[in-house]
Amino acid sequence: MIGHSDGIRVRPRRPIVSGRLGPPLLGPLLDRPRLSRRLDAGVRGRFTVVVGSPGAGKTALLASWARTRTRTAWLTLDADDHDVARLLAHLEAALERVGVRTPGFGSSHGRLPSPDVEWDDPAPPGEADVTPPPAVLVLDGIHELGAGPALNALLQFTRYAPAHLHVVLASRREPDLPLHKLRALGELTEIRGSDLAFTREEAAELFRAHGAEAGEERMTKVIECSGGWALAVRYAAVHPVRHTSHQSCLEGWSQAVRSCSDFLIAELLEPLPAEHQDVLLRTSVLTEFSASLVRALTGREHAHRTLRILATEYDLMDRDDEWTYRLPNPLIRGVLSRELAERCGWDEVIRVLRTAARWHAEAGHHAKAEEYGRSADTHATRSDFEPGIVLPPALVEGLRSAGGAPAADPDLGGAAVSPVAVAAGVVPSPRPPLPPRGLEPLTPTELEVLRLLPGDLTLEEIAVRRHVSLNTVKTQVKAVYRKLRVGRRRDAVLAAVERGMI
Repeated sequence: MIGHSDGIRVRPRRPIVSGRLGPPLLGPLLDRPRLSRRLDAGVRGRFTVVVGSPGAGKTALLASWARTRTRTAWLTLDADDHDVARLLAHLEAALERVGVRTPGFGSSHGRLPSPDVEWDDPAPPGEADVTPPPAVLVLDGIHELGAGPALNALLQFTRYAPAHLHVVLASRREPDLPLHKLRALGELTEIRGSDLAFTREEAAELFRAHGAEAGEERMTKVIECSGGWALAVRYAAVHPVRHTSHQSCLEGWSQAVRSCSDFLIAELLEPLPAEHQDVLLRTSVLTEFSASLVRALTGREHAHRTLRILATEYDLMDRDDEWTYRLPNPLIRGVLSRELAERCGWDEVIRVLRTAARWHAEAGHHAKAEEYGRSADTHATRSDFEPGIVLPPALVEGLRSAGGAPAADPDLGGAAVSPVAVAAGVVPSPRPPLPPRGLEPLTPTELEVLRLLPGDLTLEEIAVRRHVSLNTVKTQVKAVYRKLRVGRRRDAVLAAVERGMI
């Protein structure tokens, strides 16, 4: 060890990863003037905080804005920055790129900034009497630093940054800074998930940048379905859905949503504590909810605290008033509701709906109670319902309004789409073909597993793809073997092909 500051020990300098000292290459970047103006205005203060869910477009926005400025340093944080010396080395290198230097500060000196450090921000050559424009430092991915010395070092750095350095923090959750004080002092600019959501005009511009059709009707549908979530809008631009028929529309959007679903489960849901995951999954089938209702659903006494954290720190929920919350994004709701059904089964979905119905009835909200009661009854009478194609509810309603999806859709096996499936963003899969007489029929879930068996995927990989445990997949595969009267994978595939099941 070569030194320490405030109890944080610093190791000698390690090699610098220069590729993290500039915005990443993200393909066509979209200029978003309404947000760029807020970022420009924020430079007059001390901090800008950009908080949003994974895939909300934080990095793309800041990368687009940074290219318009002459003195913007950039550092992308990752797990390697848990090493304090490595973090300081990268900070020092990023600042040097825009001419900001501090004698005695940095990993080579084993010191963190403190109030008495003299920062050096020289004027341009030949302009000694000119005050240089403020330098900007973008720190992207603060959430990568968990609690510990590295995060403490970074927060200490931002706390004692000089007046002529504006710090932009981009994160999936609020940084651990006294934001309330900064707000009161007028030193903080905030951009949240609702601000990052694409407008119809911005989506159209992004489509044109990717060479995709950007008609008004299509853009309206994209925004309705995605909630303006940047990742989904970009996916739709790169992989446009061809609206040639109702079925092709379903298939195209199911591919888009499944791609987004994998990302959301891995990047948004699984990193959260189990209690937060539980609340998100069970509220995904509700239009709105309060802490009292969530306590009834989950049995968790501190539901109010969890909701406040998810709404404020993670920016995943909107708070309509003092007591009422909701999940605003239809696509994210659809992904979460499908995950609830996958993890816990439709019996749990029904239980959540019935509990919500009773709670609303006791509170005197009879229309809501009837709505949830009808949804629960619909599922209780459909023993064969399983989650299949996942779609945002706005897309399903839009197809119906255009005459593309009748109440009982022959393309979906003649099954009527239940109200809660639409509310949750889930449309049932086509009914599996019936096996020859004498064989027990496969459930839709077992058929989905069967369709993955012909490939090279291991059972572990199938479990990951379906977001279930390995034991669950093994149980499902055994059920497939038993029903097809085979004893191994190859024979199951051959039997299914012969019977027209795959």
